[in-house]
Amino acid sequence: MAHGKNMPVSWKDCTEIGRFIKNDSVEKAERKLRMVTEEELAVPFTKFDSDVGHKPGQGAARYPVKAAEHVLEVLNSAKHNAEHEGLNVDDLEVQGFVTNKGREFVTPSRHRGRKTKAAHVKIIVGER
Repeated sequence: MAHGKNMPVSWKDCTEIGRFIKNDSVEKAERKLRMVTEEELAVPFTKFDSDVGHKPGQGAARYPVKAAEHVLEVLNSAKHNAEHEGLNVDDLEVQGFVTNKGREFVTPSRHRGRKTKAAHVKIIVGER
């Protein structure tokens, strides 16, 4: 298990990424997230899909690059935690993915009063 707290990304994007990689092996999930950061593979948006453009061969989809980078860091942390616990790294899969709204930060600079997004992410990995 690994936690990412108050990551400066949209929790809706993280939720859709979680649906995208859940029940995949860790290697496949890492590959998918790298392809999203390089904008080669789009994440299908199923719940939060209003005003989302369609991609060829898919329905509503986007490239949430920043969220994918942060989720990839948490996934790597979960993989290393599982390795430390003595689990076989080759047989790991993403079993749980939980996202929650993080704390709203108010920017102190010239954009005074603007609130920034944040998300909490918890990834649970286990052996198949």
